[in-house]
Amino acid sequence: MVAQFRATYDLRAGDPSFVALLERLRQGSPEIAIWWRSHDIRSVAAGQKIMNHPKKGSIGLECASFQANDDDALKLVIYTPV
Repeated sequence: MVAQFRATYDLRAGDPSFVALLERLRQGSPEIAIWWRSHDIRSVAAGQKIMNHPKKGSIGLECASFQANDDDALKLVIYTPV
């Protein structure tokens, strides 16, 4: 997750809200601070996730992520049941 966050952060490196969020994460978790220093970058376009719904329990989902070519602030993620 840290490597995926870094991929997004690199698109918004000068955004004060991203800088503030990163600082809160690093201060709140020694592990995140260590992982951040490793400089891993990973972008995930598709995969599977398990969500824990409070009433329905575990739900398996496939997800696909799409990034807009002309605006890096726009991203679409579609979740479908497995």
